[in-house]
Amino acid sequence: MARRTTLVKLLDDLRSEIRASFNPAHNSQVRDAQVRLLQRTQERLWGDFAWPHLRVFRFIPVQNGQRYYEPPADIDIDRITRVEARCDQVYRPVQPGIDAGHYAAYDSDLGHRGSPVMRWQITEDEQMELWPIPDVDANADTREGEIRITGIRTLRPLVKDDDRADLDDRLIVLYAAAELLTGSGARDASIKLAAADAHYAKMKSNLTPRRQFRMFDTDHARRPRQRIPLAVYNSRNGS
Repeated sequence: MARRTTLVKLLDDLRSEIRASFNPAHNSQVRDAQVRLLQRTQERLWGDFAWPHLRVFRFIPVQNGQRYYEPPADIDIDRITRVEARCDQVYRPVQPGIDAGHYAAYDSDLGHRGSPVMRWQITEDEQMELWPIPDVDANADTREGEIRITGIRTLRPLVKDDDRADLDDRLIVLYAAAELLTGSGARDASIKLAAADAHYAKMKSNLTPRRQFRMFDTDHARRPRQRIPLAVYNSRNGS
């Protein structure tokens, strides 16, 4: 189990799982199909889960009077999870969605500007619209006004022999092998698929933060006892 496994190693592992020959000459006619299967399998797994190791930060310096911005090239625009604006040396959340009420306050169509940026949305051209339109340039030294974008990085190419997979090699290979074995009617196709599902479930469980569960109100148990003033205590006891 490893990430960053080369394509040529993935192909060897796949052929081992489906009991195919390791001789390149024997696989020349199916190599392209096997590569495409590995690519497609990794793409499906990438889209199915928010892989923590692929969560990245990218930065956009705002420009005075600029309303629309190109999203980071290596973050899928639909997998942006958080947008923040640097203000007073702190990154503050920029909320998604811009509606008529916002434009009533700062009408972007009329060129109204303000700071800091408070809202964002995706346009039909897959750009990022910021609201209000910034009225100053981001400061390169203090980074004031800079936009920080958090999202899931897109997959790197997996085409050449020395290209490396972004996801777990065993996960990719098991699912790809299960698909090939199912297509050929192999008896152990379901076993291979079950192994892939089990491995995937274990990985997601290990990578998903666990919520703490308390059977009893431990906060209550730890709450310090209330001290009763001596005068009150005596009056209660008739002293």
